Amino acid sequence: MNRNLVLTLLLLLLSNAFYQPVVNAADVELVPSSRVILKISEDMTIDDIIRRIYPRDKDLWPQIKAKLIETNPYSFVQYSDRLIPGLRLKLVDIKRVYEQEELTPKSKVGYVAQLIGRATSRGVDSKVHQLQINSQIFEGDRLETEAGAHLYILMDDGAEVHLKEDSALKISEYVISSGNGEESSSILDLIRGGLRKITGSIGASSHANYKVQTGFATIGIRGTEYVIKLCKQDDCTQNVSRNDPDAKLHAVVLNGAISVSTDDDVRILMAMGEYGTATPGALVLEDEAPVPAGLLDADEVQSFNKVEIPKSQAEEQSSSSPWIWIVGLLLLAVGI
Repeated sequence: MNRNLVLTLLLLLLSNAFYQPVVNAADVELVPSSRVILKISEDMTIDDIIRRIYPRDKDLWPQIKAKLIETNPYSFVQYSDRLIPGLRLKLVDIKRVYEQEELTPKSKVGYVAQLIGRATSRGVDSKVHQLQINSQIFEGDRLETEAGAHLYILMDDGAEVHLKEDSALKISEYVISSGNGEESSSILDLIRGGLRKITGSIGASSHANYKVQTGFATIGIRGTEYVIKLCKQDDCTQNVSRNDPDAKLHAVVLNGAISVSTDDDVRILMAMGEYGTATPGALVLEDEAPVPAGLLDADEVQSFNKVEIPKSQAEEQSSSSPWIWIVGLLLLAVGI
């Protein structure tokens, strides 16, 4: 074997050592290489070349041999694996499709407790799944309901999410830590339509991070139950997405209290029985305006009416209550 040939083989061996990956391949494709043995000597055999150049791929030697013969038909004696001295031999490279590492296990955060109509979830892998009763919900899922559909999700911290029809919600972050400390987090993104939310242990904690983002206003929790919806201005019979130029956020508090704030730290606080709106330019606590049709369903209207007591009526009840007790005592005395 001449000196140039030995040098060529050594270089090929070194390049091959750097080329070979250190992980197992799930799939292998042999492709023509830019590496070439310029001149086949008398004492060279195809098996010897394969052993020297592909030492770490013993399981692939038969395939490599077949590919070399296929790639170099004029470098072999016809119908054999014997090399023809003096000719060159174009090598092959091993193109590997590696087994994809397992994605970080998806974190389950809830399940479908009730479903009317059709709803889907799209995970971080972009796969769309048709939801049904008991379907699991994972952190990162985007949930969507069709027209006429209603989706009720029970979260693992006890929270309830009622996604209204023709709506989209992303579970951007949902982390439940021991004791619901600062590590706990519930960040939801309302993308379209509306929802009714009853908060769980994360929302009840003063240390946890709780947000429902709507694009131009963020809901911060201070209580337990509220309804929000992205409507076409004041027409809540029409759902819109957060990017719609006519989008307006409407919010009603059924129990507890919420804060509504903008990116400029303008904030309003809404207590039980109050109704407010938000646009990119203003946050308004609607003292006089009626709740628009389409914002609340029948059950929510009933709950809202139970907690909504006109101020004049409340003041009248408060001022007259002592006289009611006095009159009652006098009547009791007369009767005795």
